[in-house]
Amino acid sequence: MKLTNKIRIISSILLSGLLFSACQEDWKKLDLDSQADIVDFTIRNRKGIVDDQNQTIVLSLPAGTSDLKSLVPTISISEGAVIVPASGETIDLSSPVEYTVSSGSVYKTYLVTVSVLEAAVIDMIVDGSSAIFNEEAGEIYLQVNYGTDITNLAPVISLSEEASIAPASEIAQDFSNPVTYTLTSGTVTKEYKVTTVVKIAPDVSKGLIGDKIGFIGLGADKDNLLDDDEQAAADWFFTEYPDGVYLSWDAIAGGAVNIYDYKVIWWHYDASSELPSQAANETVIQLFQDYLKDGGNYFFSGHACQYFWNIGRITNDFNKVIGNGGGFENGDTWTIGVNLPGADHRGHPIYKNIQFDEGDGFYTFPVIGPGWREDHNYVMVGFGDYYKRGNGDVLTYANFVQDLDAEWLGVWGGIRDYYMAGVLELKANETFKGKAIYIGIGGFEWNQNPQGDINPEGRNVYQDNINQVSKNSIEYLRGN
Repeated sequence: MKLTNKIRIISSILLSGLLFSACQEDWKKLDLDSQADIVDFTIRNRKGIVDDQNQTIVLSLPAGTSDLKSLVPTISISEGAVIVPASGETIDLSSPVEYTVSSGSVYKTYLVTVSVLEAAVIDMIVDGSSAIFNEEAGEIYLQVNYGTDITNLAPVISLSEEASIAPASEIAQDFSNPVTYTLTSGTVTKEYKVTTVVKIAPDVSKGLIGDKIGFIGLGADKDNLLDDDEQAAADWFFTEYPDGVYLSWDAIAGGAVNIYDYKVIWWHYDASSELPSQAANETVIQLFQDYLKDGGNYFFSGHACQYFWNIGRITNDFNKVIGNGGGFENGDTWTIGVNLPGADHRGHPIYKNIQFDEGDGFYTFPVIGPGWREDHNYVMVGFGDYYKRGNGDVLTYANFVQDLDAEWLGVWGGIRDYYMAGVLELKANETFKGKAIYIGIGGFEWNQNPQGDINPEGRNVYQDNINQVSKNSIEYLRGN
């Protein structure tokens, strides 16, 4: 080997040693044993959950906390480390924020997420069935089987984290009337009105149409209807028809009643313009549609008239006037008109023994006198616009009665054209073998309230006309 080559080899060895020594010094400067951890992250005495592996922190504040934009975290970190943003610094945590911890050449970034705990009843369970919730209205409906003893129910209650409720879960209550439950979580307090509804399991055994007559109501029995007009209608019905049968919606929906046993079913509904939950169930709607198709007969009055759309007997999307207020005082006498231009229905069986007043060739009869009236209409209006023919065009009348296969029996007393309809006979046809009477005019009010100065006793001097038309309607349908 030449001398020059030996010199080069020796030089390379010396250089490598020097480089190795230099690398050792740099390695020591990196200080890989340094710690850069968040040990504790606290806001308002609430500790966050620190996940070092995923470098995340999650913290929940009590329900009712409203401002996440001005929070002041207290943060503990590894000894000798620094953090940005700093502990004690006001920070907006309404959305996730990154915190960076560094120590020498070592650093970690943590994503911090802050949320507010929910304050809610998650579930209420009775006999294995979950409740129905209307959170906005603060209402909870416990679903129970027909025949369940509702005076001794102990719902199993699930709550959102850190919430409490009174009465407590699994403490028996009497649900004959609504029970108020109070939820508390953080600064939030909520009240829930808890009531019972019967689980939908109607009797669909059907069979032949029977010969009974029935009155439907939301009360447990005929003497416990919550609405005064519905109670007055029931009182009259069972006085006039001692053989009549009360049909509660709970009993129908719960499978305790076969509506096919009845020749005529009357439902007068005044409490709300919204259907009760039992009637709105798809299985019950199908049952009521089948009953009318198979030859059963309905007398629907007040807001019950809307059910004709649900069961498919009326399908047209007419404009409607729907009244659902508390009422007002008025000095007028309200009447029902029984004829339209070219169509006089005084001779229809539902008007038997009614005395009419005549004016300008139009016949009316009074249904409610001066005083307080609720004006709970469920009538159809605007047929001239609907058929694009005008309210005075006789073809508007022809189109309406043809579309509905109906007799247009009554209007508000002042109507002189084809603008509105509030009393109808929906005739039997190939699809629906049963007949139906529709009375949705607001003046057809069963209990004139004792309010105001005009008629403080609430005596309707024309109540006999309402009674007579109702009896005529039932008898007409009963003879079908």
